[in-house]
Amino acid sequence: AERIPFLGRFAGAIISLVVMVSCFGTLHGSMMTGPRIFFAMADRGLFFQSIARVSPKYQSPSVAIWLATLLGVVYVLLNDFQQLADKFILGIWPFYALAVAAVFVLRRTRPDLPRPYRTWGYPVVPLLFLLASVGMMANALWTDPINTGITFGIILAGLPVYFAWRSWSKTA
Repeated sequence: AERIPFLGRFAGAIISLVVMVSCFGTLHGSMMTGPRIFFAMADRGLFFQSIARVSPKYQSPSVAIWLATLLGVVYVLLNDFQQLADKFILGIWPFYALAVAAVFVLRRTRPDLPRPYRTWGYPVVPLLFLLASVGMMANALWTDPINTGITFGIILAGLPVYFAWRSWSKTA
């Protein structure tokens, strides 16, 4: 932004402020939802049962919050900002794409479901989102295949862990 002649240093400060607010918003959203994923998994028998414990004082999933905090600290200590941003974005976008793909699947397989929310611009807008998502992930794979492969490998490693844990919890 500082290279744009009529914006100068002021624009750089504004853009830095916008990025900072965006990072705080993302962090807040992640800290509100991430522990609840751990909690829901534990509550359904797909993770350690102690993670599903709720604080009697605050009525929040305190153990899950501590686990998410600990993992966050480990990630921060092992990665720089760029690596963290790349891993977070690459780790979340496949699931955004899957959620949007579910709109198409559910419309076809479950046309009888009530639709309290209508997807704006269906089918064009969701399709454009899917194409953009796939394009971003393909670009990441093309420009940084090692780190992208590691990130996707970690995500995919969750599948056998999920099935093993599910089968173990049924037999226990």
